[in-house]
Amino acid sequence: MKRVLSTFRHLLKNRWVVVGVALVACISITLGLLLTRGEGTAQQRALGTTVQVARGDIAQTVIAYGSVAPKREYTFTFAGSRIKELLVGVGDRVAEGQVLVRLDNTQEELALLQAERSLAEALAQGVPAVIREKELARDLAETSLANTIIRAPFPGVVTEIKQATTATENWSLTLIDTSELFIEVTVDQLDVPSLREGQRAVAVVEALPELSWPVEIVKIGGRAVTRGTTTVVSVTARLLRTDPSILVGYTARLEVTIASAMDVLRVPISALVQAGRGWTVMKVVSGQAVAQPVAIGVRSDLWAEIKSGLDEGDVVLLNPSRTAGSSATTMSSPGAVRVIQGPLDMGMPPAGP
Repeated sequence: MKRVLSTFRHLLKNRWVVVGVALVACISITLGLLLTRGEGTAQQRALGTTVQVARGDIAQTVIAYGSVAPKREYTFTFAGSRIKELLVGVGDRVAEGQVLVRLDNTQEELALLQAERSLAEALAQGVPAVIREKELARDLAETSLANTIIRAPFPGVVTEIKQATTATENWSLTLIDTSELFIEVTVDQLDVPSLREGQRAVAVVEALPELSWPVEIVKIGGRAVTRGTTTVVSVTARLLRTDPSILVGYTARLEVTIASAMDVLRVPISALVQAGRGWTVMKVVSGQAVAQPVAIGVRSDLWAEIKSGLDEGDVVLLNPSRTAGSSATTMSSPGAVRVIQGPLDMGMPPAGP
C-alpha cells in the first residue's frame, strides 16, 4: 500500500512539471507573436499608406466646360421711331415667316408708286435701256416696302428685345433657333488629338445635374487660342435629343471617353513615380519598400492600368516620396525621379531632366 501511494505521488509531481513547462511554452509563443506583430505594425507605419494591387475598370476621359448654344441666332435692328406695331415679346415661340414687327412704311410706299409711274412712262417711250433702268428702280422700291415688315426667318424663340435709350439709337430683337441644341466648349490642346468629329460623348447641364445627355462632336476648331496660361481649341457637340428644360446659355460639361479597359490590374495614380521615360512603384516586400519598374496602359484621373511588373495581390506604397523615406533615395540613384501627385498628362510621359 505504501508503495502504491509513493508511485502516485511521483506521477502527480511529474504531471505538474509537464503542465508548468507547457504553460511557459505557450507564454513564450504568445509573446513572440505579439512582438512580431508589433514589429510588423511598426514597419507598416514607417512605410506609410499602402494599397493592394487588384483588378477593376478604367475609363480615360477628356472633360471640358462650356455652355449650351442654339442652332442659329439672328438679331434684327430697326429705328424705334419707325415702329408701327410690335407683335411679340421676350420668350415667345414663333413660326417661320411669322410677323414680328411692323414699321411705318409711308416713305417706302410712296417710293414704290413713283417707281411704278416712271416705269410706265419708260414703257410708253419704248427705249430698252430706260425701261430696264425703271424696272430695277421699281424692284428696289418693292424690296424696301417689304422690309418694313420684319418676319421670322426660322422657327425659334425671342430671347431679347432691346429698346433705344436715345432718339438716334436703334432697337434690336434677337431670335434663336432651338430646333437643335449644341454644347460649345474649349478643350486643352493636349487633349484635342484624342477627339474626332462624329465621336459620341455625354453632356451634363449644370442646371440639371441629375441627368446626362448623349451628344456627338460635330466640329473641332481649326485654331488654338491662348487663354491665361493654357492653350485651348473650341469644340462643338450636338445634343442627340433636346428637351424644353435645357435653355440656351446654361453652363455645361462635356465628357468624352477616349480609352477604356475592363477588369485589368490597376493601381492609384498616386502610387506611380516617373523615372526618366519609364514608370516605377514602391513594392512592399518582406516589410521593405523596393523600387519596381512597371508598364502602364490606360489612365484616368484616379487609376492606371498595370500591363506588367506587378501581380494581383502585390502591395505598393501610395505617395512614395512622402512616406518611403530612404527608399526614395534608392530609386533616385539611377536618375532623377518625380512623384505623380495628381492626374497624369494624356500625352506621352515627359523625359526626365
